[in-house]
Amino acid sequence: MVEVIGWPASLLRISAMRLFLRNTTRTSGVALNGIDQVISNGAQVWELSMTLTTYGDPTLIKEFEAIVTEMRGRENIASLPIFDAYAYNSDVSPLQSSWDDGQWFDDGTGLVDDNPSVQPLLTTAAVAAGDRELYTDLTGPTRPGLRLGDVFSFYGHLYRVVRRNGAGWVKFEPAARRPIASGVTLNTATPIFYARFATDGEGARGRDVMSFGEPITINFVEAFDRP
Repeated sequence: MVEVIGWPASLLRISAMRLFLRNTTRTSGVALNGIDQVISNGAQVWELSMTLTTYGDPTLIKEFEAIVTEMRGRENIASLPIFDAYAYNSDVSPLQSSWDDGQWFDDGTGLVDDNPSVQPLLTTAAVAAGDRELYTDLTGPTRPGLRLGDVFSFYGHLYRVVRRNGAGWVKFEPAARRPIASGVTLNTATPIFYARFATDGEGARGRDVMSFGEPITINFVEAFDRP
């Protein structure tokens, strides 16, 4: 049975990360004018490359080997937090609270929480599987909406904002992998990505490389099935 394996933060010492949405374009061949005839877009799949380092720590190297073994090659699914220095996080939208009587300031904002938490972004309308648009609630308290290029997740599926407006409307890619209900909190800090190893041999040279404090790159591809 397929398992979802949570990767511990201790191992996710990321020195580099590449997150790419690969498109497979379908064509009917080259026309008489020499131009390729694109007839439809095919599959879209996220690819992730993470470069990790353990600084030669023997304990972390052994933990790394253990979790690679637990992945069983491409059989099991990794639950990976996506760390982005430019994410929609507490710097963009800090968690706010109202006064004791439930009132907000005149401008619709509230008291900023001391903890570095993010004000939740809630959907205000249902999204059907295959759709590419959603709406988020920006009131009570007033807060900024998602920005162009922001990444969010729902149920381990990743999405990137490609268009937006100031009223909470967002267009995203890829199309919704599954329905998203109204009132759902979107994961922005930190998005969670469900993925498989790109190959059965990922992590094979972990001890060889990490023992010298050198980084190792692990490649993942989006997992569509869920246990």
